[in-house]
Amino acid sequence: MEVKKVPVVTAPRAPGPALLALGRLRLLPFVLILPTLGYGWAHWDRALHLRAPAALIQVLVAWSLLHLGTMWLNADRDRDTGPVLFGRPTAVPPATGALGLLCLLAAFGLGAPVVGWIIGLCALLAVAYSHPRTAWKGHPIGGPAVNVSGYGVLSPLAGWAVVGVAPNPRSALALTLCALVVCGCTFAAQAFQEDEDRARGDRTLVTRLGPARTLHVARLCIDIALLGGIALAALGWLPRTCLALTPAALWIDRYMRDWAQQPGGGDEGRARGLIWRLLATGAAAVLCAWLAHVGQVFADLPAAGRGTTGGLP
Repeated sequence: MEVKKVPVVTAPRAPGPALLALGRLRLLPFVLILPTLGYGWAHWDRALHLRAPAALIQVLVAWSLLHLGTMWLNADRDRDTGPVLFGRPTAVPPATGALGLLCLLAAFGLGAPVVGWIIGLCALLAVAYSHPRTAWKGHPIGGPAVNVSGYGVLSPLAGWAVVGVAPNPRSALALTLCALVVCGCTFAAQAFQEDEDRARGDRTLVTRLGPARTLHVARLCIDIALLGGIALAALGWLPRTCLALTPAALWIDRYMRDWAQQPGGGDEGRARGLIWRLLATGAAAVLCAWLAHVGQVFADLPAAGRGTTGGLP
């Protein structure tokens, strides 16, 4: 039987170390991957030369501030004493919530000239998620909806938007698959937090269904996304080289199946393991697409997304 480690709430002597810990900086690289992914997709989809790199940097800096603001507002609301994904339970300084709001305002000021309505909506979602009067985080639908909208849709959309291309069905499908992965990760991240959610009075999915069923929902979302990617590759809307990643989809599915059998929803390490596996699979997909692109260039064929066997949808 797996024995959960009981975290100890640390109390730094100064607010600076506490704010850094509560900002969960180890999670930031994963957050920044999302707009970068949208930016790269727009280039690949239309086989473009590099566009607006300065705008992407501006978006990434704004998203870093958005991340800090979101984490600080969340920490001020939750006051975690249990396990925290890519973080640790830490005593919350008195000004944490106010600093979170200032970060959101700074993020909007920096990102508005490039992706105004997108970052504005992200900031509003962050407030609705953690503010005591709304506290969408504690709602079985509101919390996941915020994460899916903010991370799964608006973040990649921000990177895609700075490239300045028109939408098409393939991009819409790719964004849908991204949102499904984020939805699965959102439910999976709840699995080991049942006790703390109950203590706060949150009505999250794990408090309704329990860890095992919550992980089954997470597994279903991720499996649909992975199968959708395989189907797009089989149809030729993604490079056929991506079909080589079918074993990776089975690898992730088995990991989720085994995790659901852990008592009490496992621990934070299980959630980290899922994210690393998804990241490795995504990186392998990018490599497969790049290899297909190189082959197209050397064969003097249409390149990148314009050279897929299913054409440009």
